[in-house]
Amino acid sequence: MPELLFEKRGHVAWITINRPDAKNTLNAGAFVALDEAWQEVAADDQIRCAVVTASGQHDFCCGGDLSAVIPLWTGQRQPQNAVEEKLLADPALVDRVMLKNVEFYKPVIAAINGRALGGGCELIQATDIRIAAEHAQFGLPESKVGLVPGAGSMVRLPRQIPYTQAMKILLTGEPIDSRTALSIGLISDVVAATDLLDEAERVAERVARNAPLALQAIKKTALATHTISWADAFRVEASEAARVMMSRDAREGPKAFKDRREPEFIGN
Repeated sequence: MPELLFEKRGHVAWITINRPDAKNTLNAGAFVALDEAWQEVAADDQIRCAVVTASGQHDFCCGGDLSAVIPLWTGQRQPQNAVEEKLLADPALVDRVMLKNVEFYKPVIAAINGRALGGGCELIQATDIRIAAEHAQFGLPESKVGLVPGAGSMVRLPRQIPYTQAMKILLTGEPIDSRTALSIGLISDVVAATDLLDEAERVAERVARNAPLALQAIKKTALATHTISWADAFRVEASEAARVMMSRDAREGPKAFKDRREPEFIGN
């Protein structure tokens, strides 16, 4: 079976980690396929929003496959195939998978169907809207095995949730449940497991109906201004707002409202 499933439904891309028998951990094939999926989402102008989820009912993603990729990175074993060679030869690939140091401004929704541990918890921090099943769990256990959550969490987590809550997760390595994750702002919503994909689809379609230039400008501004001064942040906001205001979509939206019809946004 493919390690990752990719499907386009209208303006929404659905990315599904597909290793349920291995706790949806990421092996070389999954890393490479996820990198390719993000690149396709970024390049395809018809895609306005992405949903990332996983197969099965127990695990969203429990990080990197300890028996497969960690020994590659530590030099304990040599690559056995072309995919492993590609992973090992491209140090920036994991950063791209975690949307680190890349300009990726299309909205991403996480539909978290179970445990998001290690790299799985790091992956959701790269998303914008996070919907979790009631039984989902979240944790960064790397310090328990002599590692660090270096795929973004040491930077992202203290910026996304209160500092002391972030440090408790980072330093203890202990998981939290979905209700706790909701209460500290790590996720957006908690729903019944049976409703998870329907809710993710509903939200994704609602987002994808909006103007794509506006969506990307909003995300870009939020990310770019997070740690700069108020004055510099407002300058970035003004620049993005002016760019969107000059677009065809900015004229189409009010016209459609006046005509009492759905707007036909084209992304320019």
